[in-house]
Amino acid sequence: MDNSGKDLMGNAEFSAQDILYMLRDLPDACCVFKVVTDPFGTVKDMLFLFVNEKYASLVGKPTSELIGSTYYTTVSNRDEDWIKLSYQAAIMRQSVINSTYNTQFNRWFEFWAVPVYQKGFCAFIIHDVTAEKRKEEKRVITTNSTNVILDCAKELSRNEFKKGVKHALNELGKVLHADRVGIIESKHGKLGEIHFWSDRVSGIGLPTKKVFEECDFFTLWNHQLKDKDVYFAEDITEISGEDVAAYRSILEGSISRYIVSALRDKSHIIGYLVVDNYSLDLDVNVKEVVESISIFLSEEVKNYRLAQEMAHISAHDELTGLGNRNAYAAADHMLEELNVSIGVCFIDINGLKMYNEEHGHDGGDNVIKEVATIMGSAFKKKYCYRIGGDEFVALIPQISEEHFYEQVDKLKKKAKNVSIAVGAVWADTAEDVKGLVNQADRLMHVDKTDYFKEHDRRHK
Repeated sequence: MDNSGKDLMGNAEFSAQDILYMLRDLPDACCVFKVVTDPFGTVKDMLFLFVNEKYASLVGKPTSELIGSTYYTTVSNRDEDWIKLSYQAAIMRQSVINSTYNTQFNRWFEFWAVPVYQKGFCAFIIHDVTAEKRKEEKRVITTNSTNVILDCAKELSRNEFKKGVKHALNELGKVLHADRVGIIESKHGKLGEIHFWSDRVSGIGLPTKKVFEECDFFTLWNHQLKDKDVYFAEDITEISGEDVAAYRSILEGSISRYIVSALRDKSHIIGYLVVDNYSLDLDVNVKEVVESISIFLSEEVKNYRLAQEMAHISAHDELTGLGNRNAYAAADHMLEELNVSIGVCFIDINGLKMYNEEHGHDGGDNVIKEVATIMGSAFKKKYCYRIGGDEFVALIPQISEEHFYEQVDKLKKKAKNVSIAVGAVWADTAEDVKGLVNQADRLMHVDKTDYFKEHDRRHK
């Protein structure tokens, strides 16, 4: 190192000792090296000419042990890049600024490698930038987390329920690098609908919908969640002590970790968001992301169920659960546009008025519900409609004539405890459903007339 230096402001000269004192009092760790090269000019090591106390403390060695020794023989927690950078600074005479993460200290350092004195000499100044890095990482994580939450919220809001959920689960699964993300709905503690996104490769072999139907995961999840909204099952082997069967037959070997989050409607759990085999190295706040998206999903599930209930009410008879006149009219219109065979059965309850008079309307309602149950078991409930107080129609599409009349006979045999008048007609095309219903209605009245030839007409 040169024996003198000049102050850039005052043009005053300083001794080498003065400069060393300045380096000693730097707020950052500092050291000066002479590089050690082989005959071909390749840097093999670095000889310490000067170190300040901050650098000595950083490497855990006293300054007396470092000065006069080489880098490789004295420093254990070294950065291997320093040899390359010392070549750039000492031999190539190029200043270098770089950042590195030290795993031993769990800290970030920014260091400057600068040429000094003459070729073959360089200095390193090391600045701890961990706080700045952590702030930057936090900003990145916060920004990324917010973006994921907003993206999922947008997908849910601008699409119908199932499509929106599919997009949101896809987004969440990819961000968390998960094998699978799913919503398992809970209806009064029982399994409801299931919605899954799975990675095309790593998602293969995970528990299927059938497994969820056979195993009681709700009890396990509720035990894990307790009063929390999100639970991280980071060690799947812990479950072996809580549910041995579930662990051995389902989880072991396929799931290493998972997240479960409760979807709530006020205090009631209406479903669970489950993330299987998520990555541990992520640039998002996983808990915040899962909690926030669970809130949006809870609202979507709640609104979807409400819409389903409203649609069901608008199309179904409240007393029997069969289709109402609205559903009947829609089915009539749809079937007339299809070139399919159809069976039409018109049913009327005999003597309902008398039954209401003798047993009250509750008793009459029970008769109506019994007829609806019999009808649904004979023809399938989805094809049956209650179109009046005691009148029912079944519209069965794509059925052979023989099979249709077998079902009509089945209906009559099942009606042991109630009296019904039945009219049935089959056609190979449904182009005139209304006409077929009128035919069945007339046949029903013929059957009713025959019944009342043998019974009191007052009972009609």
